[in-house]
Amino acid sequence: MSSVIEAEKLNFAYLRVPVLEEISFTADAGDYVGIIGPNGGGKTTLLKLLLGLEQGRGKIKLFGQPLAQFKDWNKIGYLAQKSPVSQSRFPVSAEEVVLMGLSDRHGSGVSLSELKQVHEAMQKTRTREYAGRIFHDLSIGQQQRVLLARALVSNPELLILDEPSTALDPESREMFFNLLGELNTRHGVTILLITHDTGEVGKYISKFMYIDKTLVFYGTKEEFCHSQAVADKLGSFAQHTIDHLHNHGHCPLGCSCGGTQK
Repeated sequence: MSSVIEAEKLNFAYLRVPVLEEISFTADAGDYVGIIGPNGGGKTTLLKLLLGLEQGRGKIKLFGQPLAQFKDWNKIGYLAQKSPVSQSRFPVSAEEVVLMGLSDRHGSGVSLSELKQVHEAMQKTRTREYAGRIFHDLSIGQQQRVLLARALVSNPELLILDEPSTALDPESREMFFNLLGELNTRHGVTILLITHDTGEVGKYISKFMYIDKTLVFYGTKEEFCHSQAVADKLGSFAQHTIDHLHNHGHCPLGCSCGGTQK
């Protein structure tokens, strides 16, 4: 299985205050990694380092290439926690927002192939019906799915998302995570996702990453439920009941621990 991300001894400090220390991990093609940890633990900074949006110490490879040499950014889709598009009041259509995701566009016109890519991305995210509507007239849930379509429009092999469900209602949140699960299982997209919604995402992810300035844990859901390092951080009961997830005595993370305390 080929590696999509290789991170070795990543360190980052802000005004000499350590934010991340000695972070090393590998994400393989087809992985769906749920990144969790406390606020201020460095999760967003980690994603920015991987994307070259922040500069720290350590080594990063994307698709086998050192970050400094990586050029094929169409392979990566990114949905930030706060999108500039969402904050702007410019009257742009949903279709035009998705078109913005084609980073290698040239000229002001739209080609038939580009339009096809836009429509395919909107079809995947169930947003085709909103194509001609003004983006800011859509609900927050609809906007997030349009932004997901923008992240997908170049058919990326890796999708990186920073708490994409923060402002969504329960129904929109469930639909959003179902879409991500489908992208991973049916289309083979590798996903890194910062989330507090472990209840919704737990049934889809293949690995957990727990970040609290250092890498507390990285591994499968089953390994998470049996990790002493996680138990030391969360407590053995919370280790299995993140976000009140237990249902009928079964571990909501989908492992075979039985949902019991250690």
